[in-house]
Amino acid sequence: MVSREWVKHPMIKPNTVEAREFQVKIAKSCLNGNTLVCLPTGLGKTLIALLATAEMLKLKPQSRVIFLSPTRPLVLQHLNTFRKILALHPSEMEAVTGYVAPDQRVNLWNRKVIFSTPQVLMNDLLAGRTDLSQVSMIIFDEAHRAVGDYAYTFIAERASGERGVLLLGLTASPGVDANEINMIKRNLFMERIEARTLSSSDVKPYVSTLKVEWVKVPLPQKYREVIARMESYVKGKLKPYLGSLSNVQSKRVRVKDILALVNELKSSSEGGKGLRLSEIYSTLHALKMIELIETQSLESALEYVENLKRRLEVKRSASAKVFLESVETSESISLIKEAMGEGVQHPKIPKLLSILGDLLREARRVMVFTNYRSTASKIVSEVNRSLKGMASAVRLVGQSAKYRDKGLSQREQTFIIEDFKSGFFNVLIATQIGEEGLDIAECDAVIFYDTVPSAIRYIQRRGRTGRSGPGKVIIMMTEGSRDEAYYWAVRKKEETMIKAISSLESKEGGQRSLENFFSEKNQKQAAQDKVKIIVDPRESPSQVINELRRLNVEINLETLACADYILSDEVAVERKTSEDLAASIVDGRLFDQASRLKETYRKPIIILEGESLTSVRDVKPEAIAGAVSSLLVDYQIPVFRSANPRETALLLYFMAKREQRKEGKEPRIRGGKRPPTLKEFQEYIVAGLPNIDVKLARRLLKRFKSVEGVFTASAKELMEVEGIGEKKSKRIREVVTANYAHEGS
Repeated sequence: MVSREWVKHPMIKPNTVEAREFQVKIAKSCLNGNTLVCLPTGLGKTLIALLATAEMLKLKPQSRVIFLSPTRPLVLQHLNTFRKILALHPSEMEAVTGYVAPDQRVNLWNRKVIFSTPQVLMNDLLAGRTDLSQVSMIIFDEAHRAVGDYAYTFIAERASGERGVLLLGLTASPGVDANEINMIKRNLFMERIEARTLSSSDVKPYVSTLKVEWVKVPLPQKYREVIARMESYVKGKLKPYLGSLSNVQSKRVRVKDILALVNELKSSSEGGKGLRLSEIYSTLHALKMIELIETQSLESALEYVENLKRRLEVKRSASAKVFLESVETSESISLIKEAMGEGVQHPKIPKLLSILGDLLREARRVMVFTNYRSTASKIVSEVNRSLKGMASAVRLVGQSAKYRDKGLSQREQTFIIEDFKSGFFNVLIATQIGEEGLDIAECDAVIFYDTVPSAIRYIQRRGRTGRSGPGKVIIMMTEGSRDEAYYWAVRKKEETMIKAISSLESKEGGQRSLENFFSEKNQKQAAQDKVKIIVDPRESPSQVINELRRLNVEINLETLACADYILSDEVAVERKTSEDLAASIVDGRLFDQASRLKETYRKPIIILEGESLTSVRDVKPEAIAGAVSSLLVDYQIPVFRSANPRETALLLYFMAKREQRKEGKEPRIRGGKRPPTLKEFQEYIVAGLPNIDVKLARRLLKRFKSVEGVFTASAKELMEVEGIGEKKSKRIREVVTANYAHEGS
């Protein structure tokens, strides 16, 4: 270890930041261009961001810095860290989260350093409550999240069009290969990478040794019997399709094999027509049961079955129904209950208690990671009961809407973390929430109760120990199970990732890329052609809005009674993904939405987004085709298909542009029913005649050309129209020609 020195900087309080060579070097480098910083958990990514912020505020004292984090607890954690260290008045640093009302957030965006969640910043940018004109730097914490339609991608795109906004990404694990890492770089407009590993020469002096130990446990016979039933179920359901995919013929079928099989069968069988896809999908439930039995407990598997039954009561699921009604599932449930009655438990529990007992004789804090909150609860109970007086365990989980277990609020999570730091609890049993970013006290040991197939999560778990002193990682696994397979898979991914980061590391940002040049040129061109679209706030998380912003569309967020997008005073658009469409068919909302759309706007449109509308689970292709046909024929609403959010945005853009530029119609929200068209007025008047419905009214108007023509036609002429007999024609003539008898006459 090196002797301690402190960072000396006018924007940093004295003796608050240790001067670590690699951190100072990286922070300086970050000021030379948009930089993605990749460091293992525990090496001080937040401090690097703080050093860069201090220097930026020194260079540009009138500017603002925005620090983005995925969750509110992380936002508040970074705010507290900066307030302790930066030489600014605490009021110059503020948290802006969804807990603050939108109108109150406006002034908060003017503080020197603002800490926020990306969704809030994106919403306020879209609504015009803030802009990036005075911002000198944006920091993206947990930058590996910048994929798909996550708000980071929109914010980076927006910032790239502003002069002088520097972007800084922080992550412990940007991706498992060069393609994933390059995608993060592109999405965040990063020009360079600053990467270090635990073995980097300038990092080694600050890193303690980390000992990794593997503990394997055998699976009891009772457990193996249940697994055999589930494997038999999978084999039976897939037997008719074994020739379709070579992967399915292997001994251990994986979820990805099932999904690949479904896609291949659909593409070779007219989109899956005639196939009982629910039979194939039901094997996913069996695979989940096998995983729970191997890595968790029989109780976890039984809980999974009970949850399936509850879900089936409120929502139709053909695959769940097939699985629950099978002989193999019934036999498995009986075996599970029998084994539980005999007190047979997963061998991981007693082994974990033994390991904790040994560790706590020397260790002050131990952290145990598990993938399941129910397992976390069981471990807490067992530890506090069996190691009373030695261990005081507590569970750290996120919020949830799950049945029976609502989890912990963010406030409760904060209290638990503080109690763990203070020593009130010395064993923390955490799910995924304990992996990412939260300032949990360094632990003397970390135990993986189960393993994860994600390299990112593996690295984050491991980084909870060995920061300032020797650390220990104990990885528990069931012999020959998914635990073992996941572990070796994730080790391989980590090695690939380290090689990829090293190969992509850049020292200089260089010239602006050709892609950036044309992007700026396109933005200038689009500014001359700007259109406006009113968007319902519920569409904010979608990538469509980001794509519209790229087209320089002015977005106005307004709550809409019907439709998702208003393009003019006549055109309204409802967007539905494949999943949305299926859900609205099942619960009956689709046609109610179509009716309201038709009643309110003259030109309603529905866009169906997705590569395939027939790939949705538990909804037959025939039902989807029937619903779409009804929209077209019965409701006379045009239905457009788009493959992805980009295509949807282009459709919206060009329709809005046509309405607003050529027709001069601005987008406007309509309340209540729209006024009828002339055609509808005519149909309404004629349909008011005795025994005449809308269908007959249209026939009459088609034959006689106008309302006047219908009213002046003779009885004989009326009878020439299909559906009008002698009786109806006489009654019509009587109503049309009779004198009006007003009251008092």
